[in-house]
Amino acid sequence: MGYIIMRNIAKTVKLAATGFILAACATVTAAADILIIDQERVQREAAAYKDFDLQTAQIREAIIALRQRTSPDGYWDQTAIQFQQRMKTEFDDLEQKKSIIGDSAYQTQRGEKEQSFQAESQRMQLQLQQETTNLRQYELFLDNLRREALTQVERARGPLLRNILKERGAQIIMRKSLAMETAAGLDVTTEFIEQLDDALPTVTLSLRQQTTDESEEGGEASGDGNGGQ
Repeated sequence: MGYIIMRNIAKTVKLAATGFILAACATVTAAADILIIDQERVQREAAAYKDFDLQTAQIREAIIALRQRTSPDGYWDQTAIQFQQRMKTEFDDLEQKKSIIGDSAYQTQRGEKEQSFQAESQRMQLQLQQETTNLRQYELFLDNLRREALTQVERARGPLLRNILKERGAQIIMRKSLAMETAAGLDVTTEFIEQLDDALPTVTLSLRQQTTDESEEGGEASGDGNGGQ
């Protein structure tokens, strides 16, 4: 009787262990169905993204400079404060000289200063408006260039991801930033970057080239016109 009980217990333990192993295998299989790509790393290291940054470096630098100049407490705000201080100082100095130079000379000089400061203020406002307009145009142009480049990356990326899924026998590739925790062997970022570099080492920014060509044609036309004068 005791032997039978012990044999049943051993059988139960064996079945439980077998079930645990099968469950573990199922878990591993399910995990292998999902692969991970670090998109932030792709944008840092892939040749296509680096080429885009290289081609748009001057535009991005111009945007940064214009943002600093037109932002609150930027160049133009500081210039306006200095302008107000300089204007107050000069009018205060003129007021102190009024009793010495006489009312007629005082009125004349005050009128001249008012006209001079008004003209300067208008020039500053026009320059600020022009730089603000330039900033918006640069930002819009950069956005258009970025969309053009990303379209090329998307076209190259689709087939590469499908090939990786097929080679790995997986079903899904998700961004690493969306995963709370990942197991070893699921990250295919390096593999993807290498394949993307082979498929798309550079991006073609036709909008940028078109703008460059138009600028060069305008410069040549201007040069011809000046030469004829």
